[in-house]
Amino acid sequence: MNDLALNWITQELAATRADKNARILWCTDENALNTLPTALHQEQLLVITNRWDVAEQANVRGFTTEFNDFDCNEIADNSLDKIFYRVSKEKPVVHHLLNQAWRCLKPGGQLLLAGYKNEGTKTYIEKIAKLLGSGKHIEKNGPVYSAGLSKYRNYDAAELLDDSDYRQPRPIAPDSGLQLLSKPGLFGWNKVDAGSALLIEQLEQLSSLPSPPNTCVDLGCGYGYLTIAAASLEICSSINHWTLTDNNAAALALARQNLQHNQLNGEVIAADAGKGIRTKADLLLCNPPFHQGFGIDGDLTDKFLMSAKHLLAPKGIALFVVNQFIPLERKAAPLFSQIKVLIDNGSFKVIQLGL
Repeated sequence: MNDLALNWITQELAATRADKNARILWCTDENALNTLPTALHQEQLLVITNRWDVAEQANVRGFTTEFNDFDCNEIADNSLDKIFYRVSKEKPVVHHLLNQAWRCLKPGGQLLLAGYKNEGTKTYIEKIAKLLGSGKHIEKNGPVYSAGLSKYRNYDAAELLDDSDYRQPRPIAPDSGLQLLSKPGLFGWNKVDAGSALLIEQLEQLSSLPSPPNTCVDLGCGYGYLTIAAASLEICSSINHWTLTDNNAAALALARQNLQHNQLNGEVIAADAGKGIRTKADLLLCNPPFHQGFGIDGDLTDKFLMSAKHLLAPKGIALFVVNQFIPLERKAAPLFSQIKVLIDNGSFKVIQLGL
């Protein structure tokens, strides 16, 4: 998909080449995947991304890159000349980064912001313009709103936008009986996802597995719910090593905390749909995403299925949960010899796969 908002950001970035002394920050997430420009030969340009695949691509293309949960703590107050940002999907993430822009920009420094109309971009521009003490100067190009906003007000933490305490992990879902930590910005961060809960119900109801599993891979783990819930089941009592993997920096951090919190023996690995992981899974659990940024991406399901095939042990099984409209059975047919729908409740379906 051609992202017009991201195109505007990269065009504005290219225009900064003439300013060799400017200190510049570019904050980007999955919206930049496969559309990163070649390096802008800007020694003072730093890219911060919360996506492992974007970080890898940025490094290959020559950018100075940091992979983290949009952690700007190492950037001094009033130190940046320009910040570029194509708005994210989650409101707490956007508010967090707008607050950081206000803190980090020099007096007279500029925030360049863009996004689509239906993403709340106009409202975001109005909010940050007020904080910066800048005129709105909103440009509209078809469905895209953009603005270049200069900072004229000093930083005052009392006036920050509400980011739902973005940086702070917190206990969630006490009714689940599980010890879970999560935070804003993650998918379904403040509850147990209904599809994931359905997968765990089906796992619990299995009479047996082909052989007692020793290893489990949680593919696209999020904050680690599937692992923590599965570890409480008798059918998984033989598992002595858990591998959790995700593409998102916040998810990886929370998954590590949840492993430690629940005293489970495992490792958390940053990877693009499990790419590069060598563990062979006796049991693989997956609730794959089907959104890439703001859009629906059917190829993501194919990517996770292909990864599951490579990660699964010869006698292992994989359990996938997907939205009812995703044709996972058809997509899995060329890769797996065993395909069984365990349940289809009209909203989600859980499918068991074997090699």
